[in-house]
Formats: sequence, structure tokens, C-alpha cells
Amino acid sequence: MLRVLLAIASPLFRQTMQQVARAALDLLPWPVAVEVVEAPSELEEKAGRDPRTLLLLDWEWAKEETPALLPRLFERNPEMRVVVLLPPGAPKAYRSALWAAGACASTPRDRLDEEWLITILCLVRRAMEREGLLPVAFDQEAETGEGEVSASSVASPIGP
Repeated sequence: MLRVLLAIASPLFRQTMQQVARAALDLLPWPVAVEVVEAPSELEEKAGRDPRTLLLLDWEWAKEETPALLPRLFERNPEMRVVVLLPPGAPKAYRSALWAAGACASTPRDRLDEEWLITILCLVRRAMEREGLLPVAFDQEAETGEGEVSASSVASPIGP
């Protein structure tokens, strides 16, 4: 199962992101586990070694030290995906430093909603399926009798 870690500095923004996550999860056809990290001391431990982890990391968590934090996290979990939530109007240099440090993406905090989160979760899930870290979502549901559509029964506009 895909696991999302929310590492959000502000209690108010953390609560907002939890609401966004709940709304997004209600629209997904597969399960996602969401965990909250409330203290910096918990982050490295919770990031752990589960390769099926997506970390949504608030820039305010470590501010200018965020790019330096990422390599430490990747030492513990090299396959983890990280999306950094930037302050509005963050300069391009922030994005460049985060990309160089290994983050998958970064986005301004003021542009987040459940559709954005669904898109990120779908992209990460598909990548993990192709890497063999997660089973193909609809195939798993078909095996358990939870879904009626299997990935093999859906025509692909791109081809096989």
C-alpha cells in the first residue's frame, strides 16, 4: 500500500493538509495510508525504509536546511518520493536546490487541493507499480473481488 507521510510545521496547515488528504482519498480507487509527522525528531524514523513512501514535506519544517535534510532521508530510504511544499512566491533557486537534493517535485503551498494531491498520488502509484514496489491496483482488486474492472480489460490509448 502506498504510504503518505505529512511533515507539516504549522498545526493549522497540517490540519488543512489532512482535510485535503481525506478528500483526495475518498476519490481514489485504491487504498492509501496517511501518517502525520509532528516533530522533527520523528521524521527520519518515520521515513524509515518502506520504499512505498511519499513524503509531503513542508518547506517550513527545515526552511533553508531542507535541501541538506533530503540526502539524510534518502540514506534511510533511497526509493522514497519527496514533494516539498514551498512558501508562496518561493524563488526558482529553492526549486533548483530541491531538485538537486533529490526531491521529485515542489509546489507552492497556496496551490494545493485534493485534485493536485490525487494527481501526485496517481503518478507516484503508477511509477511504483512499474518498479514492482506495488501491485497493479485494479489487478489486485480483481483478485480480491473488490473491483469489476481489471487493468487488462481497459483499452489503452497508448498501446500495450
